[in-house]
Amino acid sequence: MSEIKHIFTKLENFQQKDGPNTFISMFINEHTKNLDKTKGEPDFDNYVLLKDLLHKIFEGIDELATEIRKDDTLLISVKQQKVLRTCFQLVASLGVSTCLIPGLGISISKRCSFSNTIPSFNLSQEQKYSILVDCTDFIHRSYEIPVYKNIIMTLHLSDYLAALIQLSFAQLKKPGTYKDFVMTEEMYKTFTNDRQKYLKIYDNLVSTCFQPTLMKELLVLQSITDPTPPAFLQRVISNEMSKRLLASGGLLSLIRCFIESYNADTGCEWKKIDMICRIVSVVHKGYSKTDYLKNMCSQLKQVLSLNNRQYSSTGIACLLTLYDKYKDDISVSDLVKGTFNTLNYETMISNSKLPGTVIFSPQEIEQKINILHSCTYLKIDWPAELIKPNIYVLFLIGARCTKNVDMQTKVKELLLRCMEQLNKEEVSSIMYKILIEQDHLQSSDILVEEYDAGVTIKAISERPVLKKDQLLIYFLKLFEASGDSLFVANVFEVSLLIATELNIQRKKKPNKDMLLVEDDDPLLIDKIDEQYALILQLLSEISNTPKITSTLKKNPLIVVQFIEYFIVQNYNSEEECSTVALVLLNVILSNAIKGDSLQSTLDRLKPVLDKISKDYSNYNHLLAKEALSYINTGNCEKINSRYEKAVADVFDSLVPVRAHGLIELTKLIDSADPETISKKHYIFCIFQELLKDNDSYIYLSAINGLASLCIHCTEDVLHVLCKEFLKQVLEQNQIVTQEVENKIAELRMKIGDVIVQVTKRLGDMAIVHKTVLLNTMLCGCRDDDPLIRTSAISNLAEIARVLHYKMGTIIYEVLLCIWNIIGTDNAVECRRAAVMVIANLIKGLGKETLLELKDNLLPIYRSLKNVYRDENEDPVLRLHAQLALEELNDVVKDFLFPEIKMEKQIFVIDRPDVVYK
Repeated sequence: MSEIKHIFTKLENFQQKDGPNTFISMFINEHTKNLDKTKGEPDFDNYVLLKDLLHKIFEGIDELATEIRKDDTLLISVKQQKVLRTCFQLVASLGVSTCLIPGLGISISKRCSFSNTIPSFNLSQEQKYSILVDCTDFIHRSYEIPVYKNIIMTLHLSDYLAALIQLSFAQLKKPGTYKDFVMTEEMYKTFTNDRQKYLKIYDNLVSTCFQPTLMKELLVLQSITDPTPPAFLQRVISNEMSKRLLASGGLLSLIRCFIESYNADTGCEWKKIDMICRIVSVVHKGYSKTDYLKNMCSQLKQVLSLNNRQYSSTGIACLLTLYDKYKDDISVSDLVKGTFNTLNYETMISNSKLPGTVIFSPQEIEQKINILHSCTYLKIDWPAELIKPNIYVLFLIGARCTKNVDMQTKVKELLLRCMEQLNKEEVSSIMYKILIEQDHLQSSDILVEEYDAGVTIKAISERPVLKKDQLLIYFLKLFEASGDSLFVANVFEVSLLIATELNIQRKKKPNKDMLLVEDDDPLLIDKIDEQYALILQLLSEISNTPKITSTLKKNPLIVVQFIEYFIVQNYNSEEECSTVALVLLNVILSNAIKGDSLQSTLDRLKPVLDKISKDYSNYNHLLAKEALSYINTGNCEKINSRYEKAVADVFDSLVPVRAHGLIELTKLIDSADPETISKKHYIFCIFQELLKDNDSYIYLSAINGLASLCIHCTEDVLHVLCKEFLKQVLEQNQIVTQEVENKIAELRMKIGDVIVQVTKRLGDMAIVHKTVLLNTMLCGCRDDDPLIRTSAISNLAEIARVLHYKMGTIIYEVLLCIWNIIGTDNAVECRRAAVMVIANLIKGLGKETLLELKDNLLPIYRSLKNVYRDENEDPVLRLHAQLALEELNDVVKDFLFPEIKMEKQIFVIDRPDVVYK
């Protein structure tokens, strides 16, 4: 250890240039004297002085290397490493840089902080060669020591490479006498032998060195422009880069050289990727185009298999560049197909596998999506034609993926970029495939399923039954996220065309009655009706968006065919669609500029509109009259009707006036005002929007208006009311206090009462909506607020009574919920309501109680009996339990001992053929 300290002390003395008796100070002073004395001519004393300094450094570092070889466990401190770095910097600055050919290597002024203190040397060619050989041999020796190798690789690899390139590849002058140099035969032979020696060292270095670092240093040496590098340097580096690139892992090393060696967030990353693409796209000398492209495609496949965004983006950019330049090459086309066509639906089902076989695992799907998503990072033309075949499977993956948010985002971005590039025919094709479910002739199909590990794709023998509602919701999300006006217009126009085509198919099919399943839910078994309902739902959702309004202003002709079909040809048979068509017509006439194409359509519509406007028994006569006014005069005649005044009041700035407008609209609906009913969808939107109002009076008025509108828009109204009943109505940034919670509970209970009123108005038709009604109240039974739970239980009893207790299999869920409330709920009000529901249920079912409740009857009886016998229980609760037990007792008695009527039939004239019925 003492020997090492002595070595470092000696090395430190070399570096103290400001001391009075240091070696560097003496070297600089002596060099200055010699330079003044010789006036710039080559001086032997300067050469000896420089060589002496360098050999002193070599001696100290070689001595330290000997000690390290003896004991490889020696630790070098941070301070000592700094001393070593300075020694190597002196060797590179004084020895290597001063002896290189101009343009070869990095200038000392650009790499050394104390370059202005280092004097310039005037050495002969022989002296420079001697010093360069000594320094190169020293670096070569030091490269074998790990501590030294680290310093050389991180700080002085370019110097080492430049020295080896000069000694190995620089042109030698033939023996002879030159202006400033005499080449003897002996010197030429020595230089030739040295060249062979250093060429081996160079080959060993470039083959064993870390390739990204090597490529970076070679490119740095090649990029020097001041002064211009020698021609042989460009040739050597170009050949070496070609070799390195075509070696195994060469492309990955090149990418790492550019991407990892610099800061990727400086904004120049795309310039670096573009440079890599240019390097890769050029067939290098000495290689045939076929072999070169085959090598590059093999390496690109390796790069794309890595789970790294930057590598994938660069690999995709290189592949697209090769595809653009060499489309006809088999290797390139195969790699493009294998990269971009991996999620093609047609390819998957054509390569049929055994049913149940996993086609792609979650890891494979994630990898493929990451590769495709890498295209979104590129600042090049979006490869839409290559990714379009994957849209259908990507859509299925996006609709099923709910757990992996990152994948969901990537799939959504991919689909948006692709679908916005589709033309009208392609949009129609994908919408038919996704929403309308065209029939396929293939004997096999695929199934997309999501597990905890991710999304997987399996092979199945039959076409799966897709959840169209789920696909529709996902399609609507994509539509809302899209900002491309052409795509929005295409979707709207295609939706209208599909609705028209499905309506034509519905007319051609024979009428079929509705069938009832076990739980008494009416279902339409015809697929055409289901598809028609789905496309109408899509139209109703997108028609309210500002995107569609803006599109209709720019291009009103996209809805002309839909309007003409439902007004002229199918007015009497499709009243709902005719209303929608009239509303669209009025929107177009009030916003669009008339043209020749639109005017010809309006001329065909005039007779029908005139006929509708005169039919005052029809709700649409006002819409037709409004359309005629637009057509004839260009302006709509203002009609100061009660409806117009009520709508004007609704949009007034004063709260009492707005509430009065809502009440007036509710009265008009109750009185079946024709104008109001004709615009029921518009009024429904008004009521729905005012549900967001913070004023409770406005809120409740909108709720009552929706309740009145339920006869005309039953399904829409029920869904909105049920959603509001389950929603926590809180203002933004509102502090939750007990008073606020009580206010919210009061509002929600009032909404629950309105739902019950709507159900009573529906009467026997409520059976169609029993699922949403019962599920809403069952969800309310699990609310945190006991008042809401009590209200939901009471409403459940009323709804069950309106349904005549025909709840199907849902009755078991109702019983389980009530049973849990009786046994576990801490609020006595909830338990009272729960027992009351059971009493009403038993009373309503009557003799059918024994058949409907079956195995659940005994637990219910025991629970009621325990409640009734518990003297510590709430008296009201015990009373409800007693009433329920009495009802159950009467039902059992009537079942076991039915009343026998003592009757005798007396026939006065003729005895009927059938006596017993």
